[in-house]
Formats: sequence, C-alpha cells, structure tokens
Amino acid sequence: MNTYAVEQIARQRTAEVQAKTAQSQPAARVRPASHGPSVRNLTGWALIQIGLALVTSSARHQHTAAMNPDLP
Repeated sequence: MNTYAVEQIARQRTAEVQAKTAQSQPAARVRPASHGPSVRNLTGWALIQIGLALVTSSARHQHTAAMNPDLP
C-alpha cells in the first residue's frame, strides 16, 4: 500500500477517534476556572530567577577575584 494512503488513513482514523472521545466526554473539553498562575508559568519564572542568580553571583565572583589576586 502507498505510504501516502496509509498516512491519510491514519490521520482520518485519529480524527474519528478524537471526535468520538470528545462526544462521549463533554466535561473533558471544559477546563476548570484558573485560581492563579499555572504550574508552567511558576516554573518558568523560578528558572529565570535561578538563572539570574547564577549569572549575578558569577559576575560578582569574577569581580572580587580580579580585585584580590590571592583568591583562587
């Protein structure tokens, strides 16, 4: 069988299954009201803060090492 035809059949079957699932579970389409920032949003901001802390501490360490050549 042609790979293009197999791909088309697979896409059609996937769409049919998704439509059938959406009809049988109407609550799955409705998301609950948000009670604050999402976990993804909070995680992103935490990673940004960690990165900024690492950058600023690294810059501060390089500056003090340049001022005091005795430090490693």
